Amino acid sequence: MVAFYLSLAALGAAGAALIHQLAVAQAKQRAALRPVRVQAADRGTGRNARRG
Repeated sequence: MVAFYLSLAALGAAGAALIHQLAVAQAKQRAALRPVRVQAADRGTGRNARRG
């Protein structure tokens, strides 16, 4: 009987690890689809740059 509960606990832990890996993969995929901010080549062209 104890072996049954131990195997059930192991199966639950494996399921949780699988769900976690799927969530990580989904987050990476979502991050890849997110638009990346392009930095200006000249740092003096920002909003706080002096004019004139």
